[in-house]
Amino acid sequence: MGTCPLARPRLSWWQAGLTMALVAGGFFAGTQIRNELEIRQQLKIPSTRLHEVAIQLRKQESRRAALEAAVEELRRQVAALEREAAERQIAAARMNRRVSELRALAGLTPLEGPGVVVEMRDSPRPIQPGDDPNKTILHYTDIHGVINDLWAAGAEAVAVNGERLIGRTGINCVGTTILCNTKRIAPPYTVVAIGDPARLLAQLERPGGPVEVLRAFGFPLRLQRLERVTVPAYRGTTQFVIARPAGDDGP
Repeated sequence: MGTCPLARPRLSWWQAGLTMALVAGGFFAGTQIRNELEIRQQLKIPSTRLHEVAIQLRKQESRRAALEAAVEELRRQVAALEREAAERQIAAARMNRRVSELRALAGLTPLEGPGVVVEMRDSPRPIQPGDDPNKTILHYTDIHGVINDLWAAGAEAVAVNGERLIGRTGINCVGTTILCNTKRIAPPYTVVAIGDPARLLAQLERPGGPVEVLRAFGFPLRLQRLERVTVPAYRGTTQFVIARPAGDDGP
């Protein structure tokens, strides 16, 4: 009688899956234990302190995240301040330009441009016995006449012997002395005006104007048309002592 070969036991599907899960779990557990042992050996840290080190590491990571957030907030604030500073610089530049325009309108800024120069001298005619000497000298009214013609022709800035004419300027005389901006001026009188040279000269040369009248009485006048003349700034006071803007009830 022959013997039968022993039958090999066969695993069911769940037994095979459970076996594989146990093998994988054992592998990962072994790997973790081996890594932990290596860390202990390399850092020479007692196993009881590894947990404390991990806690400190998490705290440092949390602190680093907070610092990064703070840095980001500071960057945002710096950007906002830079934008605000840029806007203020633009506003300041705009205000400076407006102030410059107002100073020019007030006559407080030297100006230059095309224009004319009028030189006026007393008459060289010898005074004869019985002559009125006042007929051989220029009067403030003669200067006024020339300046009024220049304003009428569109002059934008006028000066007499270096004295800028503004709204508060007065030209008058005290005896034989002519005053402009309370400064004494003497002949020759040089009137400088900025404006369209052709229009200025046409107005000055008009028939019956002060230039023609003065020439008729022997006063030497020289009119020059120049591509560039300079009118200085007003040098007198600009402060109001009594007057104030209408509606301003401040102290």
